Amino acid sequence: MSDKNNKEYLPIIGYGEKMIEPVTKKGGFGTPIFPRTFSQARNHIKNQVSVLKENINNIPEEKRMDEIVVTVRLNEKFLAKSYTPNTLFKQARFENIGSRRWEIDGKDGKKEKHSKMHFVKIDKDSLEEFELILSKEETQLTESLRNDIRKVEDISFLSGTEIVQGFDDKWEEGTVEFVLHPFGDDTEEMLNKFRKILDKNKVDPNSLRIKTYPNGPTFVSVFLNKKVLSDFTDFNPLRTVHPLTVDFFPELRSSQSNPLLLKPPVGKNISQIKVGIFDGGIDPSHPLLANYARENKSVSTRPVRQGVDHGTAVAGVVLYGDLNQYEDHSQLQEPTVSVESFRVLPKSNPADLDLYEAIDFIEEIVPTRNDIDVYNLSFGPSGPILDDEISRFTYSLDHMAWYHKKLFVVAVGNDGNKISPYNRVQAPADIVNGLGIGSYTFNSNGEKVRADYSCVGGGREGCKVKPDIVAFGGDAHYPMHLLSTNHSDKWLHCGTSFSSPLIASKAAEILGRCNQFNPLVARALLVHSAQHHSQVDNELGYGIVDQSVDDILRCDENHVTIIYSSSLNPAAFAKLPIPLPVNSNIQGDVHLSWTIATLSKANPLHIEDYTESAIEDTFYPHYKKYKITKNTASKTLHIDNDAEEIASLVADGWAVSSLPCSSSPEQYQSEQARRGELKWDTVVKKWKRMRVSSLERPSLVLHGMGRNGSSERMDYAAVITISVPRFKGNLHGDILNEYNVLEPVFIRNRNEIMVPIR
Repeated sequence: MSDKNNKEYLPIIGYGEKMIEPVTKKGGFGTPIFPRTFSQARNHIKNQVSVLKENINNIPEEKRMDEIVVTVRLNEKFLAKSYTPNTLFKQARFENIGSRRWEIDGKDGKKEKHSKMHFVKIDKDSLEEFELILSKEETQLTESLRNDIRKVEDISFLSGTEIVQGFDDKWEEGTVEFVLHPFGDDTEEMLNKFRKILDKNKVDPNSLRIKTYPNGPTFVSVFLNKKVLSDFTDFNPLRTVHPLTVDFFPELRSSQSNPLLLKPPVGKNISQIKVGIFDGGIDPSHPLLANYARENKSVSTRPVRQGVDHGTAVAGVVLYGDLNQYEDHSQLQEPTVSVESFRVLPKSNPADLDLYEAIDFIEEIVPTRNDIDVYNLSFGPSGPILDDEISRFTYSLDHMAWYHKKLFVVAVGNDGNKISPYNRVQAPADIVNGLGIGSYTFNSNGEKVRADYSCVGGGREGCKVKPDIVAFGGDAHYPMHLLSTNHSDKWLHCGTSFSSPLIASKAAEILGRCNQFNPLVARALLVHSAQHHSQVDNELGYGIVDQSVDDILRCDENHVTIIYSSSLNPAAFAKLPIPLPVNSNIQGDVHLSWTIATLSKANPLHIEDYTESAIEDTFYPHYKKYKITKNTASKTLHIDNDAEEIASLVADGWAVSSLPCSSSPEQYQSEQARRGELKWDTVVKKWKRMRVSSLERPSLVLHGMGRNGSSERMDYAAVITISVPRFKGNLHGDILNEYNVLEPVFIRNRNEIMVPIR
């Protein structure tokens, strides 16, 4: 065969959604095993209610509302959302206002197990109603109510250590973020009580920032000391509080610099493809930015040099990538994308290190810019994410990504060389509807490895694989070459801040060059194209993305990728046929891989159930092989070749499965990823290798899953690759010939995305 670069360019194949078929599938759950009889459970809870009533009476009036928030903790057997004791909550008139993980003490105080706690609002009347229920004879209660009572392990308040999280022993003062339970029409009364505690402790009210989301929590940022913090631990509407520190920009000023020996592009045309960057501003006069990066509306503060340095370097990466790839004295091509810069830093009060002002600004900008689909964020609060709570920044981005259909690309942070858990990814890179980007570099053998500063996973519930993907970020030995505000020099530096814009640029280019794609398809494609020798782990996520967009969007004659973009209702099923040609003389092994990305509404009140929707995928390799079962016996038979035997078995009471026999894909290598198989994650990536003789009209069946009462139709993008390494024919052409509804994706060339600079 001729050299790869001389081959005809074969674009990936689109419109897979035209092949999707509805499916009906039987389902069901086994009967749970309860830890106690009803009588035992009732007596267990009665004792706890007596203690609870006494504790409620001890709450100072200034630290409580008319309704009290208590926790209802379930036995570890009832972690699934389907086990929520809704009958109990309804009959006792407990208002369920959220949930989170409950770490259960094992031997020697170690957290050996976890279950779920629900936050409920109760008042005097509802507590009396609950006591009345517990006093009734067992036969007077419905089975559903009795079983709900048997699920409950504990009813009490949060402990101080469950409320105050993430503070080390050395912490004395600083900005903290409070998360307050939702109180609807009484929110202002709750906040007034909160302010009075601050006033009593002489806390500067100018450091106070408040954001309430409809039907969600209230986030409060304020600067205080350890003594004041301790005064809030028994404030009943308080859900949690954690430190909030910000390291806005890496120290570029101390970086090494080299002369910039590159000529700017000719400056006649600019790309219509835009990447939004929220950062510290840019130097618009830089010759390499002047025609291709535009300053937009900014926060009211004056820019600072360190912020402009950082933003200029980030903008340069979006436009040109690592400057080290170009030969000295060469003239740069006009960039494939352009930059829209929004300066969100520094804050108006530099001593008040939170990000609420920046988040407010981002929430104002994103809905108004219909011309921008991809945003890069290379900053955020310091410190690892906490499983039990969500930051305002993360929730804000997740909500905007879902509601406005945008893609946020976020650096995971540069504390990867700290001891665990302080090396864990940092908010808002824990988003479930976007991409958290880490960094790779090269070891002494020239192999690609995680840069030691790049923060590691796992992520939170809903996106446990973090970072999602990684890009080159360099290190001291292999630094990135970046634009400097000194126009004659370039910085030599490293960091996830500069890996993230590499991916943001690719995502925007994918969208700009393929009009039929949306940000969800771009996200799925980038994860799908990531390369990892171990498939997935907590250091490189799903792997390294260093291909060009042209390579991501191309197929080979025996390696073909198909895109499916659609939506699905919760509880519905859809079959995605995998277009393996029937009439091709394929022999040997077939390698299949697929990536599915979903947009999910996020619920900040239910951290353990943060994603309200997800898609479960099942692989069916052969459409005529079915499982026949009777009691515990089962057989796999071909519905045509074994038709007589199947008829005989059915007459004898055997049952035929509603769908063909499924086949499990290869398992994730890491223990973290293997646990639970990422059922509620918004991204799944799987692999399967089979003999072609075992495949006939293979398919994926997708099952839409909703929780927290969600009935929202969920958008998804599926990317499926069929690879037959030993096939000598043209798999790409055979697929298009046999599946007429599929078409090659139209990919615009550089000239088609450029317009003259005015």
